[in-house]
Amino acid sequence: MATSVPQCARMAGVKALFLRILKNARPSHIAVLVVALTLVATLSSRACSRKRNPPPERINVILVSVDALRADRLNCYGYTRRPTSPAIDALAHDGVLFEKCITAAPWTTPSHLSLMTSLLPSHHGVVPSFADLLRAFSGRNAFPRLASEHVTLAEALAESGRDTAAFTGGAMVDPRLGFDQGFALYDTSMIKLSPRNTREMLDWIEARGRRPFFLFWHTFEVHAPYLETRFLHEALPPEPTRRLSWKLSRIARRIRQMNIAYGVEAAIRAHKQNNAFNRDVCCALYDGGIRSFDRYFADLVAFLREHDVYDDTLIVLTSDHGEELGDRDRGFYDRHGLSLFDEMVHVPLIVKLPRQAHAGKRIPALISSLDVMPTILDLVRAAPPEAMDGESLRPLWEKGTSRTDRLVINEALWKGAEQKAIRTERHKLILTIGEEDVARHGRRHIPRNVMGRELFDLDDDPRERTDRLGREAPDAADLSMANALDEALRARHGERTARTEETELDQDVIERLRALGYAE
Repeated sequence: MATSVPQCARMAGVKALFLRILKNARPSHIAVLVVALTLVATLSSRACSRKRNPPPERINVILVSVDALRADRLNCYGYTRRPTSPAIDALAHDGVLFEKCITAAPWTTPSHLSLMTSLLPSHHGVVPSFADLLRAFSGRNAFPRLASEHVTLAEALAESGRDTAAFTGGAMVDPRLGFDQGFALYDTSMIKLSPRNTREMLDWIEARGRRPFFLFWHTFEVHAPYLETRFLHEALPPEPTRRLSWKLSRIARRIRQMNIAYGVEAAIRAHKQNNAFNRDVCCALYDGGIRSFDRYFADLVAFLREHDVYDDTLIVLTSDHGEELGDRDRGFYDRHGLSLFDEMVHVPLIVKLPRQAHAGKRIPALISSLDVMPTILDLVRAAPPEAMDGESLRPLWEKGTSRTDRLVINEALWKGAEQKAIRTERHKLILTIGEEDVARHGRRHIPRNVMGRELFDLDDDPRERTDRLGREAPDAADLSMANALDEALRARHGERTARTEETELDQDVIERLRALGYAE
């Protein structure tokens, strides 16, 4: 906290006394009194503005995951078409922005479990396909959940003396998948945001008083169905804008009333009825979802400031994956989990440190979402688990490193074939494993002969359009790089043996999935 109020008050009292003396002083004494008053004013300013960093055990932690949020749709990441993110931009102004954060998986369940354990999907083991998840949710088979032997971020922070709570959208982050490990409270009402469910979250923070806490906030506000029409008029004439806005507002109302079966299918139908099912409309609505979340995030920041806990709070904002918005001319609505291209796996990461240390710094170095957990534990001096695949990011803002020699891996598609990727600052190798191999050996297996290999030079080809191995005669340097990355991926992939447990799920969750467009 800042220097105590009594000390500031005493300094202010001394200053007031000097002013009264100065008012009645003789002319010969004024020069001396002015010098003394200047000294008092300087000391007063220093005393009242000096801020001591909170001890690590008193730092609050808020981890925010905005499901399906692409980094390149935030203004602080260079997006200029629409004002999507003023509150997030303000957080970046107060914090450290990582320009090149790569998530561990392109869909929600494995990615979030990696975020919460700092383990690659193959290392925490919850990697079955989305079809398997649906079958489990409909009662046709059990589904693997995170093994209790894995230490989660919430467990580590609870052990450090913090109250813990998660306010989430549920479904693919259902507590029965292991997401509840370490949380005293696990709420699943945030499929879409409303003043009611966000108020409950703020009430929980307020009830902590001065007890340090860990809050995990996850929402599908940006995820399909895209319902926020703020920018819709930019993509449609007035009358279709009015009709589609009315339809989408009805869907939003029913979802927020937890009639969650009424979601993506109804939204797509409304688009088609108004001849508005196209990329421009989808992008306008997607951007509207970001701005909607941003408004609620602004409310959280204002609440923290009002209750004098913003300065003492470590805030980390990120996402589990991006979204394909017509980037490859094969789909623009609710398209993720299908590849490991950057529109799927490049996510925002902003770390607002206590007392806004290193405010405004931007880190261009390649990092992984696996680094979030070790960074948080490092900053609050909480005991880390023995097994983590990530590393603390603290040296990057303290030493100012611009590039690293990191090898970043991601994997785990949600149906059909499997892909696994490994990248350096410049190169990215994607391995594709065929459906037959996946069916026979599971998604954690990498056969010696994979179905396909693609190599991209991200410096020359940042949109990943040209496979360097796709030429009739690939360059020897490209082949050498691909082989080296291939071997590094296999070595890293085989470092740990994953074990999972089983869980039973129910119909409520499949209804949530249907609302989000996942039911088959």
